Amino acid sequence: MSTSQFPLPERTTTSTGNVVIDGPLPELPTGRAIVPARAYTGTEEFADEQKSVFSSGWVWAGYAHWVAEPGAVHPVTIGGKPLLLVHGEDGRIRVFHNSCRHRGMALTEDPMVVQGRIQCAYHCWSFKLDGTLAAAPYYTRERRSKLDPEVAKRLSLLLVASHTWAGMIFVDLSATDTDPQACADDFAAKLEPVLGRWSHIDFDRLHLAGEKKFEVDANWKLVVENFLDFYHLPFVHPQVGPVTASLDVDDVALHPDIIGGSYPRGAAGKAEKTAKSLPWLGDVPADRLERQDIFCLFPNALVFLEADWFQVIGYHPVAPDHTVEYMAIFVDSSAAGDDFAETRSQLCDVLWEVNEQDMPMLHRLQIGRNSPGSDSTNLVSHWDQITALFQDRVATKAGYR
Repeated sequence: MSTSQFPLPERTTTSTGNVVIDGPLPELPTGRAIVPARAYTGTEEFADEQKSVFSSGWVWAGYAHWVAEPGAVHPVTIGGKPLLLVHGEDGRIRVFHNSCRHRGMALTEDPMVVQGRIQCAYHCWSFKLDGTLAAAPYYTRERRSKLDPEVAKRLSLLLVASHTWAGMIFVDLSATDTDPQACADDFAAKLEPVLGRWSHIDFDRLHLAGEKKFEVDANWKLVVENFLDFYHLPFVHPQVGPVTASLDVDDVALHPDIIGGSYPRGAAGKAEKTAKSLPWLGDVPADRLERQDIFCLFPNALVFLEADWFQVIGYHPVAPDHTVEYMAIFVDSSAAGDDFAETRSQLCDVLWEVNEQDMPMLHRLQIGRNSPGSDSTNLVSHWDQITALFQDRVATKAGYR
C-alpha cells in the first residue's frame, strides 16, 4: 500500500488466535470498490496496466524448464511486448526482445531448439545464443560479405534485465542495467523478506513433478484475488479438510509486493494429498514442518510452499477477460525417481483439481464485473485485508485513485 509502512500492524483474533493485519479496510462497510469495475472489463484499462503494472518492475515471465537445454528458445509476451527466453551454450538463461535488429520481425512465435543460432526468416540474419549478430547475408551487397565485428556488436539482440530463481524466470522491462549480477542483486533486494523466510529451502534441488495450462476467462486481477481469498476454501474446496483447518490462516504482509497468508498447521490439519510421504525440500526446521505459505509475488507469480512441495501459478494476461495460467508443481530432487512416480502423480492430480474448482468461480466473477453493482462491492475487514492490499497496490500503480 502506497501510504503504509511495512510490516503492517497486526492483531490476533480472540477465538482462533490467528493474525489479521490492520490493512486498508475499515471495520464498517463503505459500499465502494477499491478498484473500479471498468478495470476488469475495459480494453483501455487493460492496455494501460500492461505499461503501469507489467512493464515497471520484476514480473514472472516463464519457467526455466521451458528452456531446459542449450539452444532452447521460448517466446513469451510480457507487458504487451514480445520476448525470447533463451538457454545459451554457456548454460545461462537470457531474455531478449523478440525483434530482429534489421526490420523488427519477430524471430519466432513458437518454442524451438536451435543449433547455436536463431535465424530471422525475412533476410536470414542469424544471432548467436548470447544475442550477438552472427551473420547477415549480402550485408554489403556483395556475395561474400564479411560482417564487421563492430557492426555485429552494435546490432546484437536487445537484452532484457532478467533473473532465474526457484525454477522461474523473471524480467524487469523498466531496468536499464542488464548485467547479470546487477539483476541478481536488485531481484534479491526486492524479495529479501521471502528469501529470508524461506532460507531453509534449497531451491536448486527442485524437480518438476508436473505442469498444466489453464485458459481462464477472467481478468488477471481476479486470478490473484481468488488466490488470496482464504474465505472461500471450505465452500469451494471442501476436499482440503475440515472447516476449522481451512479457516486456520494468518494474514502475512512482508512487503507491498509480497503479500498472502500462512496456515500454521495447514499440512497437519488438512486432508492428506498423497499416500506416500515426500522428502522435505531441504533442512526444514521442526516449527515449519506443518506450515503452508501462500504468497502473491506482485504481480503475477502465485506461490504455495509446504515442507515437501512447491507450487507456482504464473500467468500471462491476454485480454481484459482472458488470462492464461501455467501451474507447476515441484518436489525435492530426491523424489525424482520411479519409486516416487505415483506419489508425484497423486500430488499433481489433487492440486490440479483444486485449481479446476476455481474456474467457474472466476468466470462468474468476471461476468459480475459487467454490472454497475460491482462498483459497490465491499471487502470484509475480518477476511479481506490482504486482498485489499493487492487492490490498493493495483489502484496506485494504475492510477485508479
